[in-house]
Amino acid sequence: MDANSLIFGSMAIISLAVFFYLGRFKASSRQTDRDDRIDWSTRKFSILKIFLYSLGFAVGIALIVQVI
Repeated sequence: MDANSLIFGSMAIISLAVFFYLGRFKASSRQTDRDDRIDWSTRKFSILKIFLYSLGFAVGIALIVQVI
C-alpha cells in the first residue's frame, strides 16, 4: 500500500465519519417552518422541456466537437 492510498483512504473515512456525525442533528423549527419555503410538489419544468433542453445541449456539444 502506498502513501497515496493511505492519504486518500483516510480522507474518505474521515469525511464519512463527519457526514454521519453531522447527519444526526436536525434543523431548528425556525428553519423548517418558514413562510417562504420552496414548494417542491410543483414542477417548474415539464419532462418534455427537460428532454428537449438535454437534446439541444447534446446536439450543441456534438456540433462544437465536430468543428474543433
